[in-house]
Amino acid sequence: MNIEKSLALIPELKDQVDLFKATFTQENHLSEENRKIVAWATAIASQSKEVTNFIKSEVGELSDSDKKIVLSASSRMAVTNPYFMSRNAHPLKAGGTLDSLMMRPFQDLNIENSQGYHYACIAISLINNGFVCFNSHISSLKTDSQKDAAIDQAMRLVASICAIKQMLFNEHIFQ
Repeated sequence: MNIEKSLALIPELKDQVDLFKATFTQENHLSEENRKIVAWATAIASQSKEVTNFIKSEVGELSDSDKKIVLSASSRMAVTNPYFMSRNAHPLKAGGTLDSLMMRPFQDLNIENSQGYHYACIAISLINNGFVCFNSHISSLKTDSQKDAAIDQAMRLVASICAIKQMLFNEHIFQ
């Protein structure tokens, strides 16, 4: 089902779509490029075609360099989020580094927009409940002079997209 049809059936969905649109279009704490990266990273991490189609229709396609950012962040967070969360729950005296996961150093990824990469990582980490990685990437953004308002805008974009996904799921269950 598409979002337009769902809006007529689920009043709560309109609230979430309005939050997304307002946060995406009416605020400029984040650059437009980084807003698109956050929206796409969240949609990809949500693993929902409906959500991904909605994001594509609302924000457009990503540039090739931004696709690389989202794909790199998605790939790396799929490994690091569960690994470091499990280590946080039960510390071990072995491993515990990016090297133990055979991760290439960040500089070897040839990412043009490091801020965009870290924003993609916080979006994906929020979806994956990878709060160790989330905190690490927030620290990287703050070290790179990103303001709290920009980081908050990114988190609200993620929250609104998560809520849209939930409302769409609810529709399938209760229709």
